[in-house]
Amino acid sequence: MKKTILYSLMSLILILLSGCATLSDIEDPLKDSSVSNKVTEEAIPGTEIEVDLYFFRTSALLTAGQAVDLYINDHEVGEIRNGSNFETTTKSGNHEIATKVGVSIGLQGVCKFAKDFNLTKQSYYFKIDYDTGILCGEYEIIEISKADYDALAAN
Repeated sequence: MKKTILYSLMSLILILLSGCATLSDIEDPLKDSSVSNKVTEEAIPGTEIEVDLYFFRTSALLTAGQAVDLYINDHEVGEIRNGSNFETTTKSGNHEIATKVGVSIGLQGVCKFAKDFNLTKQSYYFKIDYDTGILCGEYEIIEISKADYDALAAN
């Protein structure tokens, strides 16, 4: 009977002690610890992050007098003039980004341009270029690298 009580007591102590160490505290010895500590710039699927959007409009003599309105999902977020930049933020996910011109002072009319972007990273950089068309031109939104954006903004 003493042995049964002793075994029961030892079992209880082992159960209590094993409860102090959780499985999450045990590390994989083969895992590269430098990888696990890196912060990712992409959104985890199913979560939203704040996304910074940077736009630069290239200079064009033909359209120097036009202000271009920027829209995200049919909501106006601002305007950008010839040779200038504009910054805004939105949430991650799929968004339609569009350019529109209210009053056209150029040699030809300007059509609306819209393109869908899946924004999953923390920052995006865009160049807005005027593209002449047969009936009307449009301000195209082109994704570029941060280095290209910095080079354009520096000039």
